[in-house]
Amino acid sequence: MHILLFPVGFILWYLAYEAKPIINDEVTLNWEEKNTIKRNKLLNIINESF
Repeated sequence: MHILLFPVGFILWYLAYEAKPIINDEVTLNWEEKNTIKRNKLLNIINESF
């Protein structure tokens, strides 16, 4: 039974992954830019502390 469970789960995961919507709009780009800025600030703080 477990032998069949893993391939079926993998196939379902793949189908769900392929079906997800791809959103490339201005809001997404703005959100990514803000996260990049925050990430860079945190990395600078960490690097300065060491």
